[in-house]
Formats: sequence, C-alpha cells, structure tokens
Amino acid sequence: MTRLLKYYLPLLTIIGMGAYLSVFTAAAIDYPGGSDNIPHDEGYSFFHNFLCDVMNPITQGGLLNQARPLAIVSHLILSLTMISFFYLLPEIFTVKNRNTKLIRGFGMFTMFVFIFMYTKYHDSIVTATALLGTVALVPFFIELSKYPNLGMKNLARACYLLSVIVFFIFVSKIGFYYLPFIQKLAFVLDASWVIWVSLIVMKKNRLAANANAIKI
Repeated sequence: MTRLLKYYLPLLTIIGMGAYLSVFTAAAIDYPGGSDNIPHDEGYSFFHNFLCDVMNPITQGGLLNQARPLAIVSHLILSLTMISFFYLLPEIFTVKNRNTKLIRGFGMFTMFVFIFMYTKYHDSIVTATALLGTVALVPFFIELSKYPNLGMKNLARACYLLSVIVFFIFVSKIGFYYLPFIQKLAFVLDASWVIWVSLIVMKKNRLAANANAIKI
C-alpha cells in the first residue's frame, strides 16, 4: 500500500459510511412513499421499504420519485466506501498470500458491479454481487480461521449468514414481507464490520509507525 492509502484510507472508509447514512437519510426524507408491502403508503417506511426503493424512478404507488438523484449519490458513496473496504480487508492479516490477493481483487470487483444497482438491471446485479461476493469471501474465511480475534470471526460469519438469508428470501419470496427489515439488520451488521476492520487497520498502522519511530 502507498503511504497515502495505508494511513488515510481506513479513516476515509469510516467517513464514507457516515456520509452514506447522512445522504441516504436526506433522500429517504424526500421519498414520496410506496413499497411492495404497502404500495400507496406515505413517506419512507423503515419496516416496509428496501434501501434501493429510494432509487426507483417511479414508486410502487405510481408516483414520481424526486428523491432518486440524491439516493443515487448516496449509493455511489456506499459503493466507493465498500470498494475501499475490500481493499483494506486483507490488511487485518499478518501474512499476505494468494488468498489475501483474491479477497482484495474479487471483493473490489464485486463492489464495482454493485455500483450499477440503481439501474434497470437491479435484480441481475443483486444476483451477480451475491455470487461474486461469495467468491471473495471463500478465501477470506480460510484466512479468518487462523485469525485470533474471536469477535471479528463471529461478526464476519453473522454478516455472511444474514446476507445468505436476505438473498434466499429475495430469490424464493418466502417471507418476502419481512425482507425490508431483515435487509436493514444485515446493513447494520455490515456497517459494524466495515468500521471495525477500518479501526483494526488504523491501529496496526499506528503501531507500525511507532515501531519505526523507535528504530529511528
């Protein structure tokens, strides 16, 4: 990693997650309403609307969605944040090998594909990111088995398990009514994972900088 990326990217990743939440909240406030569960509802519903609903040109109730441009901006912020996250993720491991390269490469590519979630190909992008993300996480979990932090292990496993549940419901439509809420639970876990990884990398960078200073 270059010096700039090594020392500032973890902080920028955390800031990016905060920026996404701020811009998305502003977009959600402007959302006129309507969901698959309640098409003619008013306003954005935490329990009934998906995160992606705010990016729809037309709401499920047939209204023009004036919140779409701002929602797309928030999605682009999230996409760039997640690209940087997968760049950082291998840095939590002491040993760098083929698995860590695969984590970074497939992870960043997955999040690049994720950018196009706001287009009319939304459903295809969901499937593509699910498959590509799994490819990225197979080598991650192989390396994670040797990682000493049990909390990080459990959080990463919970994130993936909940993502699998979300994708299964999305495809099968079993329990679809509850999916918007489950999706948000998955997002909270994912955001926690992103921030925790960023903090771990920041701590490693600080310790390495202190060690170098002592040597000098």
